[in-house]
Amino acid sequence: MKGLIKHMALAAASAAVLLSACSSGDQFRVNGTIKGKPTMNLRAGYYADGRYRTVITGVRDGEFEFFGSSNQPAVLELTDNDYRPLGRLYVQNGQNFDISIDPADPYAVEASGNDVTTRWAAFLRDNAEALRADLNGTVAAYVGSHPSDVLSSILMVTAYDSSSSSAAEADSLLSLIDPQARPSSVTEGYAYVLQRLLAAADSVALPPVRYIDRRDSVMEFELSGHPLSLVAISERSDVRTDSVIPVLRRLHKRYKASQLHMLDFSVDADTSAWRSGITADSVSWTSGWAAGGIAAPALRRLAPASVPCFVMTDSTGREVFRTISAAEAERKVKALL
Repeated sequence: MKGLIKHMALAAASAAVLLSACSSGDQFRVNGTIKGKPTMNLRAGYYADGRYRTVITGVRDGEFEFFGSSNQPAVLELTDNDYRPLGRLYVQNGQNFDISIDPADPYAVEASGNDVTTRWAAFLRDNAEALRADLNGTVAAYVGSHPSDVLSSILMVTAYDSSSSSAAEADSLLSLIDPQARPSSVTEGYAYVLQRLLAAADSVALPPVRYIDRRDSVMEFELSGHPLSLVAISERSDVRTDSVIPVLRRLHKRYKASQLHMLDFSVDADTSAWRSGITADSVSWTSGWAAGGIAAPALRRLAPASVPCFVMTDSTGREVFRTISAAEAERKVKALL
């Protein structure tokens, strides 16, 4: 699920940097190279032993090494300093991992350290074209033919996009996997988000979205009583600047407020980042913010699994469409109007 690990990392208060002082039985080691030989910071994040752990390490001339600790198998995600995913591993104490990353192609990863990690990397390389053409279909095909393989659970959690597909379909697909191949340390967070999506889909009418406007007033955005309402949930980042803002600007120019009721909802970590963002982007449409990031109470019924996320409702306030793609959101608005 895109973006889920990133926002769990931001919400976790118990992040810890793990050093190499512990014994080999109490740790795992990761050695890696990055194509292009950059010198940069690298983040590694994973849930282990009941809490989220993060390691920040330096990359010098494309090479890096760090240590971590997890008594149970865990999915570890490597990102750059802006949280862009670079690669993933299936880690556990007592294991040594090697990974080769191409920042320009996340499917070109090579990795070893245990059987699952090796097969995972090979699956991404061998199915790169299919994954780009039909991500969910390719993952679903693997899950359907490998219900007893833990890699099926890993692909559901890390690749399957349940925010642009039916949550019920994703839930059914996950249930096909044998219980022993669905370790809670891997699937618990994903299953929780699925239940939020299912609850939102079951709602007859979504309640108003509460937000703080640019004047620091608490406001409510009604999701009923308009031909079409659009809530665009995003954060201040290159993705927002490059894709979300241009789409919102075009929609705002093309449709009257009586046609398209639109809220630009920010999940930035603080109001200063949000304010500077809407000023820099010259935002003239309704814009709001709320504390809590993607897990903000104001967004509980909308249940975004990642950002950006676009949710559309009809005149009754019932959800009619959602997507993580700004371009797809723009096409759907035009089709509905």
